[in-house]
Parts: sequence; C-alpha cells; structure tokens
Amino acid sequence: MRDTKEITIKDNKYQITQFGGRQGLRLGKKVAKVMLPALAAAYKKGSAEPSLGDLLEAAASHLDDIDEKTIEELLSLTTKNKFAIDFDNEFAGDYGTLLTLLWEVISFNFADFLQEAQEGMPQ
Repeated sequence: MRDTKEITIKDNKYQITQFGGRQGLRLGKKVAKVMLPALAAAYKKGSAEPSLGDLLEAAASHLDDIDEKTIEELLSLTTKNKFAIDFDNEFAGDYGTLLTLLWEVISFNFADFLQEAQEGMPQ
C-alpha cells in the first residue's frame, strides 16, 4: 500500500503520495543518475557526513540529466492544499519551493535506496 506524507512549505500544505512500483522504478533510475554522482562527489570532499548543501551543490552539476517532464512526473502524485498542482503557475518565480518540494518527494520515495547508496560510500 502506498504511504502519504504531508509537509508545509510557506504556509501551504503539500501531500506527497508514494509512486507505484513501476513508476517508482522508472523515476528512481533517473534520480539515481543525479543523486549517485552527487553522493560520490560530496563524499570526495572529505567529510564523513556531507551536508545537505554539499549534496545540493554536487547534484546541481547533474541537473541536466533530469528533464522538465521528469520533474513534472516526480510531482504528479503531490497536491497543494488538496488540489492538483498547476506546475506553470505554482512555481513561476518560486523555484525555492519547487526545489524544496522535489527534495521532499525524492527523499520520501527513494530514502531507502539513497541511504543504502550512502552507506556504501567510502568514509
């Protein structure tokens, strides 16, 4: 059964629903293309536990590996204040919210995989 998670960003409630197996696998492969190199780069900096800032900085160099359609699909099972998200209007000039929400969706759906990958990184 799919779990849901509710978060608040700038006084708006977002409900994130987990992806089904097939959709999650397809999206997980795309997310891995960005996150695995980011984890490796963050650990190469020498810190035992990279900060979120280190991870985001490392991930930024791989953002072109995820197209707009994939980003929209990552948010496809997320609602804002119980309504579907109108991507163009919702995030116009508010990319901070977009990135925060994407991070929450990725963490919620792929935390187990990312944790296992992180544990496999050299310390």
